[in-house]
Amino acid sequence: MKRILVLLLALGAVCTLGAKTQKCNYRVTVTGFRTECPVVIRDVPEWAQSAVVSLEGVHQIPSQLDKRLGELVFVANISGPQDFQVVYSSEPDKRVFKSRVHAQMWLKNPDKSLRAADTLSSTQNDMYQKLHHHGPAFESEYAAYRIYFDNKQTIDTYGKKRPRLELAETMWYPSDEQLAAGYGHDNLRVFGSVGVGTLKGWDAEKRKMVHIADFKRREARILAKGPVRTIVEMRVEGWKYGGREIAVTSRYILYAGHSDVQVENRIEGDYKGLVFTTGVMKMADNKVYRDNDVIAAFGCDYPENDTLKWEKESVGLAVAVPQKQVVSQIDDKTSYLFQLTPDARGRIDYVFEMIWRKSEWLKKRSDTECVLGLMESVRSARTAVIVSRMP
Repeated sequence: MKRILVLLLALGAVCTLGAKTQKCNYRVTVTGFRTECPVVIRDVPEWAQSAVVSLEGVHQIPSQLDKRLGELVFVANISGPQDFQVVYSSEPDKRVFKSRVHAQMWLKNPDKSLRAADTLSSTQNDMYQKLHHHGPAFESEYAAYRIYFDNKQTIDTYGKKRPRLELAETMWYPSDEQLAAGYGHDNLRVFGSVGVGTLKGWDAEKRKMVHIADFKRREARILAKGPVRTIVEMRVEGWKYGGREIAVTSRYILYAGHSDVQVENRIEGDYKGLVFTTGVMKMADNKVYRDNDVIAAFGCDYPENDTLKWEKESVGLAVAVPQKQVVSQIDDKTSYLFQLTPDARGRIDYVFEMIWRKSEWLKKRSDTECVLGLMESVRSARTAVIVSRMP
């Protein structure tokens, strides 16, 4: 027995000694100071199964290696240029970091039980009622969002009173006991609006948004679930829009420590000359603030149709877009909007965010301070984070 144990230990030592490693140094440069700045490294070796990130080779930083995307990500406080060391290994990572983000999608079974799914698709507009909370949902400690799996594909919001993950417990619909215990909840009725940051078509003649109604296939995927970032993707193929047939992939990225969502829209097919729209919905009793690249609204309305159970909620919404791609700012009856064209790569990328007046970290701020901070937040999230590999 002792001989077997010694042999197993020896084999383990050989395997460990045989692990392939590579040490790389990266310089991350930002403008000003960025709190919990998202850093994405894209030159990850194909053989790497894990990576240890440290600040100048000393302090280890929680990270996430997304093998299917070939990316290593982490968040850190960065001011100007900051150097980080990464040690890649062919051995799996034995460390377990506390998850600060979460994503989920639940398919309803015939017996009313739920089955978790990371990928679902349909050739019809029939998934909205088949899914719990009507589509994929994702969250950080500070905010949660869901995407309706229907022709609207609208983004809906869920506010947090305290910084924590909640969706695995509340399933988007908190019980009375959970509400009494201080859990957050859905804080917006999006109706037929843009919600916050949804990409839609644009009818210039009727001056209104166009939903994705005539299509061949729609798919929802959860590409990453944490611990540092979550990525949810919606894809529509065969969308007949503007006399063309195109495909649109919308990727929603949420990082730990953030409530702003980075959106990457990729349009494929004959998209030249097509105009799309995004923005924020018009809320009751709201004020709108706008610039050449940012629209923000702060309003107060009931979050649900049951006005006896629910009280009015004060919510701020904002979106920051690439100014060079803006062709107009024409609102419709439901929403404050930008009209944009894809760039040469077929991309329309932007950032959106929601804040809730009941969040404890906003209690000491005035409404004006909240909305101005919101505008600065989405604009800052669009500024470049330059990652350079050092010799």
